[in-house]
Amino acid sequence: MLDDGDNSESKAFINLEATNMNKEIVNEEVCSEFCGFDNVLQGADIEPANSFVMLLLLGLRYFTLLFTCMEALQIFPTFKDYNKAKTDLLSLIESVKINRDLPMIAGFVRLAFHDCIGKFKCDGCIDHTHRGNAGLKIITDRLNVLYETSHKGKISRADFYALAAVVALTRSTFDAPVKYLGLKDFKVGRGDCETSPNQVQSVDPPKGTDGTRKTFKFFKDEFNFSVNEAVTILGAHTLGRCKLENSGFVGSWVDEQFSTVTQGPFTLAPTSVLDNAYYREIIDVVPWNQVTINGTQKQWQEPDSPIPNDRLPESNRTSLLLNSDLANSWIIEPIDKSGSVLCSPTSQKLQCKHSAAHQQAVRFARDNALWVKEFTKVFNRMIEMNKYVLQKAPTKSCDDVVTLNAYEWDLSMFYDDGGL
Repeated sequence: MLDDGDNSESKAFINLEATNMNKEIVNEEVCSEFCGFDNVLQGADIEPANSFVMLLLLGLRYFTLLFTCMEALQIFPTFKDYNKAKTDLLSLIESVKINRDLPMIAGFVRLAFHDCIGKFKCDGCIDHTHRGNAGLKIITDRLNVLYETSHKGKISRADFYALAAVVALTRSTFDAPVKYLGLKDFKVGRGDCETSPNQVQSVDPPKGTDGTRKTFKFFKDEFNFSVNEAVTILGAHTLGRCKLENSGFVGSWVDEQFSTVTQGPFTLAPTSVLDNAYYREIIDVVPWNQVTINGTQKQWQEPDSPIPNDRLPESNRTSLLLNSDLANSWIIEPIDKSGSVLCSPTSQKLQCKHSAAHQQAVRFARDNALWVKEFTKVFNRMIEMNKYVLQKAPTKSCDDVVTLNAYEWDLSMFYDDGGL
C-alpha cells in the first residue's frame, strides 16, 4: 500500500530542469528556505562577536536543507537512458547461462518481489542480513556494478531493479507461445530509500513452510492482494529453483513435463520460461508427499520420488512444491516449525480439503494465456508501489535511433509493442 498523504506531498513539488536532461522534482516548500539566507545576512543587525556563530549556524542550516532536497529528488530517465538500461539489462541476463537456463531471469524477478516488501515498498533497497533474502546478494552485486558504472543519476535504483525484472520476464517468453508484454506499461519515477542499496527490513518475507492462512494473509497485509491475486503472483515460482544454502529447500518447481516450450538446444529450460507449468504441477500431479530436507524442513515431492532431493544428484531430482504452493489448491496448516502437515491431498485417513484458491488455480492450469495476462497486471501493480507518483516510461521519438545487435533473435517487435 502507498503511504497516506501522497496527494499533499505531490502538490509541494515543482519541476526543475536538470543539466543531464532528466526531470527532477524537488520539494519546493523545504528548498525555498534557501532563498531566505541572503535576506537574513543583509537585513540582520549582527554584532561582530556573534557574526561567526551566526554564519556557522546558517551554514549548518543550509547544508541540512540541501541534503533534504537531494533526498527528495525524483528522477525520470530520458528515452535514450531508459533504452540503454533495457539493453544493458538484457545483456547482463544473457551473460550468465547454465546449459539452457538463464538464472538471472528468476533472480531478477525474485529481487523485485523482495524489494517491494516493507514499509516503503519498491525502493531499490535490500536487507542482505535478513535470512529471508538469502541468495539475493549475488543478484544485487551484478546489478549494482552495472548501475553504479553506467546508470546512476540517470534512473533511480528502484526503477532499475523493477526494470530488470520486467526485462527478464520479457526475455523468458521469447520462445513461448504466449508472450509477456508488461514492458509496454512500465512506469518510472520510483524513489530510492535513504540508505540505498541497503536497508534494515521491517517485514519478514513469506516462508515456504507457511500454511494456507499465513500465506494469503501475508499478501493481503503487504500488498492488499485478494486470494485470487495472491494465487496469480505465486505463479512466478514457475521460474528458478530452491537451493539448500538459501532457502533450506532443494529442487525446482517445474520440469519438462508441463513446459509450453519445446525442448531443444536453443530454447530455454522450463525454469527460465514464464508459463502456467506451475499450476499444472499443482492441479495435475496428485498426490504429493512430504519429505524432510536436511533433517529440518518439509517440502512436497512427487509420489514416485520418496527420496528427499538433497540426497539425490541434480539430474535425478523431482520437482517440488512448498506448503505455500499447495495452498493454491489445498488447506495446508503446519503443526510445527518444520512445516509438517497431518493431512495430504489423497490420504485415506485425513484428506486435505480444497482451499478458496483452488478454482482460480484450476483456471490458470487450463489457460496459459489467461494466467500470463492476469500475472502481468498483478505484477505491474506490485512493482508500482512507491512513495512517489509514477509516470509512463519514455517512448521513442522520431530523432531516436535504436540499434539492434549482439543477439540472434529479432527484437524489433519489442520496441513498439512493449518489449525491449
